[in-house]
Amino acid sequence: MAKKKEIIDFRNKDITYTLEGIKYKVLFLNKANMNVELSCYEKEKVTYNKTLPFAHLPKAIKSLVKPNN
Repeated sequence: MAKKKEIIDFRNKDITYTLEGIKYKVLFLNKANMNVELSCYEKEKVTYNKTLPFAHLPKAIKSLVKPNN
């Protein structure tokens, strides 16, 4: 039986939110350890990537990034 894909790619979707003047875009969800890879934008330019636990995302974003699918 085939193993389920453990990483979900959200790069082609525009799932973004702004917190404290920094814009975050969701890139990947790692289902094995429930971490989310984010790209951080300051002044419309990518400054760095950040790994964040799924539980720390805003509630509106969690509803778009469903780990059970």
